[in-house]
Amino acid sequence: MLCERFGICKSTAYNWIREYSPVKRTKGRTITANDYYQLERENRTLRTENEIFRRSGCSLSSPLAEKLAAIDRLKSDFTVHMLCKTLDVLKSTYYHHALRSPVKKQHELVDDELRPLIKQMFVNSRERFGAQKIKFCLQQQGKIVSRTHISRLMQEMGLVCKQLRLRYFSTTNRKYKVYRNRIQQKFMTEAPNMVWVSDITHVYVKDVLYSIGIIVDLYARFVVAFDIADVADAAFVQRMFDDAFEKRGRPAGLIFHSDQGLQYTAFDFRKHLRQLKIKQSFSNPGTPLDNAVAESFFSCMKREELSHNYYDEPDELRRTVADYVDFFNNMRPHQKNGMLTPSEAERIFGDSKN
Repeated sequence: MLCERFGICKSTAYNWIREYSPVKRTKGRTITANDYYQLERENRTLRTENEIFRRSGCSLSSPLAEKLAAIDRLKSDFTVHMLCKTLDVLKSTYYHHALRSPVKKQHELVDDELRPLIKQMFVNSRERFGAQKIKFCLQQQGKIVSRTHISRLMQEMGLVCKQLRLRYFSTTNRKYKVYRNRIQQKFMTEAPNMVWVSDITHVYVKDVLYSIGIIVDLYARFVVAFDIADVADAAFVQRMFDDAFEKRGRPAGLIFHSDQGLQYTAFDFRKHLRQLKIKQSFSNPGTPLDNAVAESFFSCMKREELSHNYYDEPDELRRTVADYVDFFNNMRPHQKNGMLTPSEAERIFGDSKN
């Protein structure tokens, strides 16, 4: 009767009844099927807007140029209408921009792809990797890019590796005794635990000068031990050596090389090494190249980490050095190892012997 009276078909009437009939009552409120539909639609819209904000990296207060670039980048995944509505950009403004934007050349598209990859690798290395190491990392991902190309993009993005700012110099008028140099700048060995080199550098903690000592295995340039102290005496060096000696399984036939610092030439330390049947080797006086591997490690650590920080507590310095040693051993590619990290080079050597 009602359908005939109002001139509507029965199917339409039943659809209205189903859509607007209460399906749930909660806290005195009646929810209809239409309410559910509207809520779902609103929820889908909010999820889409959140995804656009997340992937675009823009906010409503972002510059117009950034919003337009984001719309260009995401228009294959979302409608232009939804992108403009979410980012508060007039569609006419976007289309005017799109018509005026020149078509990018192939090399510009390649640069756009490389920039975020280079920046991410630079950030992951804590601003330590330059173009050469980033080139190697890109090669591991199957991307062949020249070092010059990477350098240009890094310069455009303002990515500059940490630079050496702090240098410490020390002099002594001590009369050197002639000690034997067993390695004669031959820094290549056939296996780990044949030659270790050691050196000491200095860093201020507030107004106190602390010493940092390291021991490096020549085979893969793996840092086997380090220590810090406010007094770098023979006991300091012996403690560091014993730590490395035990961790490496008390290797036989080892040569321990260092400069002729008082810590290394002290009678008690030399006697300790003789008792362990360790041969000791020394750089020639005033010849830092005789201990170039240890000097090189400290140069990297100062340039990439120490010269960028001020230390208030010894524990803070210790944590920083420990973190850098872990980075150097396990993350930093080394040219001597064919761009493998020291730990990878040692692991491969171990696998070849099994």
